[in-house]
Amino acid sequence: MIHATRIDATLLTDMHTTHSPEQIMQMAEAAVRAAEHRARLFYAIRLPEAVIDFSLRGRCAGQAKVERSGETSLRINLKLLTENLEDFMEKTIPHEVAHLVVNWQARKKRQRPRPHGSEWRRVMQDCYGLQPVRCHAYQTTSARIVPRNFLYRCDCREHHLTSIMHNRVSHRYKALCKSCKTPLKFVIQLAR
Repeated sequence: MIHATRIDATLLTDMHTTHSPEQIMQMAEAAVRAAEHRARLFYAIRLPEAVIDFSLRGRCAGQAKVERSGETSLRINLKLLTENLEDFMEKTIPHEVAHLVVNWQARKKRQRPRPHGSEWRRVMQDCYGLQPVRCHAYQTTSARIVPRNFLYRCDCREHHLTSIMHNRVSHRYKALCKSCKTPLKFVIQLAR
């Protein structure tokens, strides 16, 4: 069993000072590489280095993706990383790398594991020694607010949907009211 420190102690003491976005991105990349290395040793796998992109916005802290070819990538929310640096480095980066580990191993078997299923929970606990927490608790009030410009009705009330949900409902998805279990019916697009 591997007993390595979660993050280099110099990184932790360094986190309490002000850093430029470039320095923060370098710190995050170092944490990703350390988490990948730890998983490679723990599971004796050849997990490739993920391409890291800091363009993610909104309330999502990170996204992990494994291509059919086996290439891996991580999208990281730089704003949330900057505002929650220590917690992000200790918990969110291992969380996302755990997704890479699970999905990279599953793709060889052509499986699609549940995003926060038992495999992912095991990686979080066994490899990283962390509680498998599904969602972060970062303050995201400054994240963009998604307009809900599409009015729908069911048998019990009105529903205001986003454009994404509206497109799903109008093309391939049947939405039901959680209260009365009847289908939502489109009424009108509201002014922006």
